[in-house]
Amino acid sequence: MKSMNPLLKSIVMVFAVVLLSGCTWSREFGPYKGRVVDLETHEPIEGAVVFMRFYTNFLLSPGGDLSKFEDALEVLTDENGMFEIPKHKIQRLRLFHEWEPQGDVIIFKPGYGAYPRHPKVKPKPSLPLPEDEFVVIWLPKLKTREERIDNLSNLYPGSAPSDAFKILRNLERIERKETGIDP
Repeated sequence: MKSMNPLLKSIVMVFAVVLLSGCTWSREFGPYKGRVVDLETHEPIEGAVVFMRFYTNFLLSPGGDLSKFEDALEVLTDENGMFEIPKHKIQRLRLFHEWEPQGDVIIFKPGYGAYPRHPKVKPKPSLPLPEDEFVVIWLPKLKTREERIDNLSNLYPGSAPSDAFKILRNLERIERKETGIDP
């Protein structure tokens, strides 16, 4: 069997490098840890969901980056308002994709403004949760039915499939029931 032509070999190598450089393979996120507290009373908020979702971006979309959902995690805060999401490794092979550098987060409990979209949450400006740093998230208690109904629009889970945000969906149903909106 003849060996491959050196020019053809070079072309194949360049093509392989270009192809593989535009691939995602795996990414490790986290850990994330912190505390969720009431903005006014400074008391811990027990039972708030911390929902993290992770995406890749398709690099060859003519309209700019196109995000693709890859995975999600949910945890509840404990009696001290504490949460911890351990390191999470996601393995995917996607041609011409790159990982979003941070996960997107929603923190919510019925009766409170949802982080990061409610205008009174702190810290502001709302930033992605930093990896391996302790953060304190301050949620405002919502005082009127109208505030609570308006806040429901802050719970958009993006393109995550419904089985990825069961806890968030359950707490949203509770909020809808408590405000008199059909779930």
